[in-house]
Amino acid sequence: MATGALRAKKMEELFGPVEDLPTLPHVVAKIGQMTVSPQTNAADIGKLISNDPALSSKILRLVNSSYYGFPRKITSVTKAIVLLGFAKVKNMAISAAVVDVMRPAGGVEGFDFVQYWRHAVATAVAAEVVARRVHPLQADDAFVSGLLAETGKSLMAWHLPEKYAEALRFARQHKVIMLEAEEEVLTCNHAEVGGYLAETWNFPETLVEVIRHAPHPDDVRRDRMMIDCVHVANAMTNALGIMGAGEALVPPLADSAWRNLKLDETVLYELENEFLRGFENAGAILDLAG
Repeated sequence: MATGALRAKKMEELFGPVEDLPTLPHVVAKIGQMTVSPQTNAADIGKLISNDPALSSKILRLVNSSYYGFPRKITSVTKAIVLLGFAKVKNMAISAAVVDVMRPAGGVEGFDFVQYWRHAVATAVAAEVVARRVHPLQADDAFVSGLLAETGKSLMAWHLPEKYAEALRFARQHKVIMLEAEEEVLTCNHAEVGGYLAETWNFPETLVEVIRHAPHPDDVRRDRMMIDCVHVANAMTNALGIMGAGEALVPPLADSAWRNLKLDETVLYELENEFLRGFENAGAILDLAG
């Protein structure tokens, strides 16, 4: 049996059939398809989003936030797409959808969804900052990769609340990172689970691989620029005190990720300052969890 089939079987044993997993709204999936089609224009996507008043309202709130810094208020989704491009608006739609569908139903002892979302947004901002240094054309992809990197945590808290609460206690009591605690209690970790969820959402394979391998980039031999960006971004946000949900320790940084990105210590201060400015202006994105 192929590795992928074994993985799917293990995930189904834990979470049940695929039909039981959270699903993104149809409009978000459609946006993703349209943004990669050469026949699509801003008016087409603007019309699609405008037919969903709740999503349209959230996107316009994000567009007019200080994160993007437009001097005048943007009043239509179509204009936002013209000014920002398809990729950024798609990322906004994904952000708005993910925060709605991934919030655990009911409380889970030790799991703070607001903390989870705060770290997700911070990692997204940091990944975008790092990517702008090494591959500017992929900065938008880096943002959404960072945002979704730990979705597995929320899915585990949603579907396996008692077991995940046990993993959270294990991390605190034994002073280990959540990845290790999850493997001890659940025999899998949030990176594996997040990658599986991204597959069920039909996200691009590159994004699935980032989610699956960001904690351990050295497991990947082929091109791993985006994986390294998200790995470094996660380390940066944790080191700056914006800890991932349930984390009692700062997860270790793979030296190879830093080297592969051809970054040196002289730019670290600049990266941190760029990140802090961006995160300070990300209030509207953070408020999606409110």
